[in-house]
Amino acid sequence: MKLYAIHAPLVAQAAPEKVRAATTGFSLAAFVFGPLWLLVRGLWLAFAVYLALWLAVAAAVRFGGLAPGAALALDVLAHLYVGLEGRALRVAARARSGRPLADVIYAGSALEAEKMFLERLFGQAAPARYTGAPGSGDIIGLFPERGR
Repeated sequence: MKLYAIHAPLVAQAAPEKVRAATTGFSLAAFVFGPLWLLVRGLWLAFAVYLALWLAVAAAVRFGGLAPGAALALDVLAHLYVGLEGRALRVAARARSGRPLADVIYAGSALEAEKMFLERLFGQAAPARYTGAPGSGDIIGLFPERGR
């Protein structure tokens, strides 16, 4: 089971076919290919930041302010960051494109996650609620009934 970010238009009830689920978590392709993965996915701003930081590290190595081993460690850390946060960057890009983050769902597949979101949206499978009678003594926790 995976964690899915659900993206829907602001009026999801009017256009349920535009609801999309995107997986979250570590991306091995983003870790291995780093800046190329950012370009292919259309994350131009993230690529520009990556390139600027890479050029700053290269200049620091060139002018003797940074050891080559430290530059290699920084490069590995940058790839690790892109691998860990690459999918989150895609989520942010989708939010800017008119489909903001609507929900986060733990499901077995993207189709199942979309189905669960639509069930929540249209109220077909509402979560179970506590139906104990007032004053029955079945209260658990620190929130007593009104008047006590």
